[in-house]
Amino acid sequence: MKHHIPESYLAKPIFTLFLVVCLLWFRIEPADAHLVNLFAWVEGDTVYVESKFSGGRHVNKGKISVRDSRGTELLSGATDEKGEFSFKVPEKTDLKIILIAGTGHRAEWTIAASEIQVPASGKKPVPEEGATLNRIIIGIGCIFGLTGIVAYIRKRKKK
Repeated sequence: MKHHIPESYLAKPIFTLFLVVCLLWFRIEPADAHLVNLFAWVEGDTVYVESKFSGGRHVNKGKISVRDSRGTELLSGATDEKGEFSFKVPEKTDLKIILIAGTGHRAEWTIAASEIQVPASGKKPVPEEGATLNRIIIGIGCIFGLTGIVAYIRKRKKK
């Protein structure tokens, strides 16, 4: 003898299961509406800092604090209207850059001492110009290589 389950008994569990799956699928994520992004990099003996909110708006007059690995403040300043700030490297150590953009908005960026390469003389290194031995050898090799390819193609055409 088969038991028959009325459809009305299955409707409530199926609806509940559907609702749970929908809630898990469309769960509420934390909003990043006021997240502050901070980026910093080193070029020569200067550190460049850029900052903006998650919506793309620049952080204007955000307070910048630069600290060493011990937590000692080395310098401070404020971002300009483009959210930018730059400074000369005060010393070759890990630099922790802290941005306070107001009302609880805070971001940090750490630059490792290994990323900082301050020239010993204080002048920017000038790249070598002119012909070097390596460039001359590479140039001659390219000429011989291209000549060989042309000779091979001409020989195949004659056949």
